[in-house]
Amino acid sequence: MNNKVILNKTNTLDIAKELQSCVLMYDYLGLARSHKWCSEMLNSIEDFVPSEDSLEIDFNQIVGSKEFVKFKLAKSYFNLKEYQRAAFYLAECESQPAFFLYIYSKYMAILKKNADNKSDLLNNVDASFLDSLENLRAELSTKYYKKQLDAFGLYVYAIVLNKLKLTDESTNILIECIKKRPSMWCAWLELAGLVKSIETLTSLNHNALPQHWIKDLFLAQCYMEMSLSEEALNIYTVYCQKGFAKSIYIKSQMAKCYDNLREGRECKQTFEYIRKLDPYNLDFMDIYSNVLFVLEEHVQLAILAQEACEIDKYKPESCCIIGNYYSLQNEHYKAVNYFKRALKLNPNYLQAWTLMGHEYMELKNSTSAIQSYTNAIDLNPKDYRAWYGLGQTYEILKLYSYSLYYYKQAYLLRPNDSRFIVAMGDVYAKLEKWDEAKRCFIKAYTVGDYEGSSLCKLAKVYEKLNEPINVAIAYDQFSEDQKILKSNSTLLTQELSQAYKYLANFYLKKMKLDNAYDAATKCLEFAETRQEAQSILSQIAQSRNALREQEQSAAGSSTNVDMEIGSNPVQNDDLVSNDQMNQINRRALSPSLIALDNSDNPNINDTNTSLNLASNQQMSTDPVNQAASSSSEVPTNSNSTQIQQDDSDSESEHFFSNFNIKKRPLN
Repeated sequence: MNNKVILNKTNTLDIAKELQSCVLMYDYLGLARSHKWCSEMLNSIEDFVPSEDSLEIDFNQIVGSKEFVKFKLAKSYFNLKEYQRAAFYLAECESQPAFFLYIYSKYMAILKKNADNKSDLLNNVDASFLDSLENLRAELSTKYYKKQLDAFGLYVYAIVLNKLKLTDESTNILIECIKKRPSMWCAWLELAGLVKSIETLTSLNHNALPQHWIKDLFLAQCYMEMSLSEEALNIYTVYCQKGFAKSIYIKSQMAKCYDNLREGRECKQTFEYIRKLDPYNLDFMDIYSNVLFVLEEHVQLAILAQEACEIDKYKPESCCIIGNYYSLQNEHYKAVNYFKRALKLNPNYLQAWTLMGHEYMELKNSTSAIQSYTNAIDLNPKDYRAWYGLGQTYEILKLYSYSLYYYKQAYLLRPNDSRFIVAMGDVYAKLEKWDEAKRCFIKAYTVGDYEGSSLCKLAKVYEKLNEPINVAIAYDQFSEDQKILKSNSTLLTQELSQAYKYLANFYLKKMKLDNAYDAATKCLEFAETRQEAQSILSQIAQSRNALREQEQSAAGSSTNVDMEIGSNPVQNDDLVSNDQMNQINRRALSPSLIALDNSDNPNINDTNTSLNLASNQQMSTDPVNQAASSSSEVPTNSNSTQIQQDDSDSESEHFFSNFNIKKRPLN
């Protein structure tokens, strides 16, 4: 990966000089965010001192002496957010910078008017908003076909097209813009939001885009949005090694990668480093507050909220941080009020829409939750949290077909997130589609079950299917996992007690008394199963006495009968051969799992073939999902036992043939 990073072939001094030029130009044209980004990147390069000559710009060469006064006057109005006034004074100007500021002022005026007209946060956009954008598009289109737009004009044309949902046209214009000015960061960032698939990204990378060092950051941004955070992290690591280790942007992006990978501790440490670099920085601190919320760091979240309020209590990020603090304190009404305040300050604040949906869920306000999640998806269709929230809301409303559809959208965005797969399995179980539920829980375990609940859910499905051996196998592996993971979850503790109880009864029925005794002894550790465990232990003692009497009565017989305690004299299928024991030792499986390990046994019973996996089958039978071209489907054929996996998935076709426990990352 590192040898493909363009930055490795670029001199840091040349990058610094290019950033310096961009800082001056973007400040002159009013591109505040791009100016801020370039300035922060330039500041992170140590030991760079620009020459005095390079700090001067001849404004007469840019706009001409005739338009200079009007341009500077309009720019002052633009800086004060008097956009219509700025556009008025530039209407007759002909230079490219003046036309850019004119058309950009008109665009910003349209956005400002639309935001002001929203009397209610949950209202749709004003009808006149789209008409105004169409008029602006027509004006830009005329200039475009006359080839009178420079890179900055093309950028405005592209964002107008994107607002009108003309994504293909917008993409082509942005590519043209980047080719004219490769250092234009805002164009790269806008293009990253339009890339929907890895195939599109690959095509752009190899064919359309120039080989510029900013393309590395563009690829990393796309990787993050496609849940390929490890690839993005590799690129950002190279930037740190090449002189950008103190870049607020690079470090913040790395923290977001850790958050996506659910490596909460690393994410927290990175944000703490950022706060040491810049104690008054609030950019991305809302994500930091999410991390502290998940880690239940009450004190640190309170400190962060207090400091954010002192820095700028009316900044959207500050309101979001305070909202997270109140949410962690279970004061959900106060949390909603702060998220609403954040949205009044910035109606396009994605994070606030999603978090407000969560709070409405806590308040049992399903209608407002659905509207909040929908608004978040309208802003960013790649927001998997909003899709998942919609799925949860419709599941609570018992609209399972809709719930399944939204869970699948979240799964498609993050196919290796076990939470979404388990959620689909739960819905299938409620719809009594046991085969589909079974495959979902198996898939969730193979990708690394984050919550640790997939096996106990799988066992319950097997109980519904009346497959006691499979139930025992699932519970046995679940209990082994919990010995390794040592989870403190109350829910998992209850499930573990039920697992040991089932195993004790199962082994007792099969006359595997040693195994039954071990499981029953474990049951004594849980208050809810202690009484039943004592009863089972009593039955085990009686069975052992009965077996001992049978051995004594058979001692005088000429026929040797092996009545070893723990064997099953009735069902030979339950016996474990020496070859099978070798397989167990080789694959690090517990002995009970051999019943489902049919990778070397083509004659395994058909009831056990439901655990075979393949990578070319999709997951769903729901008619709602069939109507959506982007969602995957699960076949209704009960003989089909496949489940969707990624092309890069190297798991064995059989579920239990590689049952090594995966490390669960923190969220």
